[in-house]
Amino acid sequence: MSSFQQTLEALDPSVLAILDISNTARCSVYCSAQHEKTHATYHKPATGHAQRDPQCDEDLLFQCASLFKVFIAACLTLIIDKLSSDPNTTIKYHKLKDAWDKPFTDVFNNLVGVQDQMRSLPGDPSVQQLLVHFKGVSGINHILLAPDGTPLQGLHHVVDIISQYAIDTREQQAEGENQIRYSNANYILLALLVDKASGSLNEFLKEYIFKPFGMKRTFLCSEDLHSHSRDSQRQPHVVSSDRSRRIFRPATTLGLSDVVEMAWLGPYTSAADLGRFFDGLLSARDGKPIGLFDRAVVESLGSGKSVISKQAGYTPCGLHTSLDSTGPGSHSLNRLIYPESSINSHVLGKPSSRKEISAFYLAGSATGWAGTVYFLPNKRTFVIVLTNTSGPLDASDLISRLLLQGIFDLQPPKAISWGVGNYLLSWSAMTPAKRYKAQYNALASQIFDENALKMKELEQLDRQPDTPTSECPDLPGKYFCSRNGQHLLVSDWKGEDNENPEGVLRVVFQSEMKSSQMLRFAKKGEKFRVCSPDRFSDLAIDCFDAWGNLEFELQRDGGGVKSLSRQGVYLNDIFIREEKA
Repeated sequence: MSSFQQTLEALDPSVLAILDISNTARCSVYCSAQHEKTHATYHKPATGHAQRDPQCDEDLLFQCASLFKVFIAACLTLIIDKLSSDPNTTIKYHKLKDAWDKPFTDVFNNLVGVQDQMRSLPGDPSVQQLLVHFKGVSGINHILLAPDGTPLQGLHHVVDIISQYAIDTREQQAEGENQIRYSNANYILLALLVDKASGSLNEFLKEYIFKPFGMKRTFLCSEDLHSHSRDSQRQPHVVSSDRSRRIFRPATTLGLSDVVEMAWLGPYTSAADLGRFFDGLLSARDGKPIGLFDRAVVESLGSGKSVISKQAGYTPCGLHTSLDSTGPGSHSLNRLIYPESSINSHVLGKPSSRKEISAFYLAGSATGWAGTVYFLPNKRTFVIVLTNTSGPLDASDLISRLLLQGIFDLQPPKAISWGVGNYLLSWSAMTPAKRYKAQYNALASQIFDENALKMKELEQLDRQPDTPTSECPDLPGKYFCSRNGQHLLVSDWKGEDNENPEGVLRVVFQSEMKSSQMLRFAKKGEKFRVCSPDRFSDLAIDCFDAWGNLEFELQRDGGGVKSLSRQGVYLNDIFIREEKA
């Protein structure tokens, strides 16, 4: 057994411990260092401890969410650097020649008809600037999805919404404010650009990436997904603050309806397929092209950094960050739920040579899913960890960092600065080697406990009792917010078969073509709070971010309720009554 294999085997008990603490249902780990590879899958039954599968299950699928951004970046690189100069390609590709430094809206509008033209974005960001999140659009997840995780916006409406939202939020920002805006909106715009230039984002990916790289387990179409996999191979789970675990939205596939959903929720893929992609990038970098991917394309994916600090900046291939910094893990659910935690000061450190190591870092999460990728082309190394569970602890984040620490023997500068000694009674008596092996179990416990407290607060608020419609009889009706294109449908619900004599308040979020589940609308003081449809807390992870405020205020006039408003992260969204129930 090689030293690489021995290192990973030695880390396996820690991987299992992290899966136990997080109660993660399934996990797939794919690692490559130099020319050695290993792939392992794990499962944790409803009762009992996590186990490594005797035989690796390559058929497991995971929704990759923001991990998909690197594929959108790769598509654009192929079009602008390769296809736009090829005389044998279509005129639409030629329109993207030298497009990197041109204003995005100019490039986009040159591809579409008059009816699909986009208004200029504030600051006129170029295509390249959107790619590295510079001068882009602020986060719009509250527009993209409902509090229960249902995607809302479709292809034909999102362009106008993004433009208007960018204008409105920019008016709220102070002069000289940081221009780096990491946002799904930036990559939705770029995915639309690829779609308009190629005729189909899905078909372009199949022809130029999935097929050349041999990625046969990556699906951007519901029909393909369901014909090549079983529910049990792609089932998301959520974990509550009390560690109980359940399937999230059984028999429901989210994210594949159109280009907008694909761009921010991503395809369903396998760790092995992602491994084929990053392994292919290394081959192309070594002078062995795969399809249109050659050394120049790979170098382009790692260039054009928007600088956050001396140690980190966004590139088309993700966040380029030193491992001896707080960059690794910065986009994980572990940071999202409790950003004030002392855990966030944890760094991986440097090897014994004290030479700094940097990586391209990608993290993707959606309700029921979490994945992490580290790509280190200079070390010919990548680490991929995918899980089908979201909750107080993002196991993909910790496992990927654990593997990096083991592969490169990284020495953290302050091994117990985050207070993990509280979880290890014998910490002071342990040898340095044993401390190293134990630290991730301690980190996992502390992260879970801290984040569980935050989740418990949300769960308790989510248990508001139903509000009889008689307490606010003028509230039911249809309300519209022109800024985000959403309707609120407030109803007097009397049961599935209208069997109850007295109704209670319910609300549905609705866009032009899509609707959320029916959610409870409970009175809390003078406001009304959106709550899960039943006794289980079934809200999306975005309720710790874009949907952090779930409470609506009522405004009345002589005719009753005239509007509902909610203060978002950036703006106050006002829903005006259109009609009564």
